[in-house]
Amino acid sequence: MKKIIVLTTVASLAIGLGVFSYSNSSTVENKNDSAAISKNIDSIAKKSAPSVVRTDKIEANHAIFTNADDAESQSDAVVRVIATGESKNVIENFEWGPSGRTETKVKVTQVYKDSAKQEIGSELVTFEPSYVIEDKEGSIRMNYEDYTLMQEGNEYILFLVWNPKLGGYWVNSLEQGKFEVSGTDIEEKTMQATNDQYNELKKSVLEKYTQ
Repeated sequence: MKKIIVLTTVASLAIGLGVFSYSNSSTVENKNDSAAISKNIDSIAKKSAPSVVRTDKIEANHAIFTNADDAESQSDAVVRVIATGESKNVIENFEWGPSGRTETKVKVTQVYKDSAKQEIGSELVTFEPSYVIEDKEGSIRMNYEDYTLMQEGNEYILFLVWNPKLGGYWVNSLEQGKFEVSGTDIEEKTMQATNDQYNELKKSVLEKYTQ
């Protein structure tokens, strides 16, 4: 089952075959490799994002998982982590508009499925599908679909996919790949209350990996 939605904002991602595919553009260190994608990439990495005055949503096609087994089968790795306060807001400016991500360091407490593409260590940097841009009115947090950032100190089960060009792991399929364990993430609890599919998926994930 796939969620079929048309991209409606200038901040967008490349759409892969059948499932959601994140931007494969390079960061500052790999700027020359991105010439084929854009002639005018200006990558900006900040240790912390500016204070956000409003939020917006980027609509995109992405996989909708039936249950925990489905999510695991479509992921390169499944891990339990604790989010740290170390994150970086990465913005890339293309001819068609900006795109970006948040790179968040996490401490890995358990590996349920290791990746044949890149072994999971005790720490890793995850790519979260959310970023902050600034305009004349202030700062805007751009979230892909219903994704919300991990909160420092909270424990999560993550379904990950490896991106060889960026050399890191994306949270797989937006909100379908991130589940807070203890129930203290307020934004995630709000989504559970309004999104029956996500709520049932989270129940399946917690039953499979925490009991």
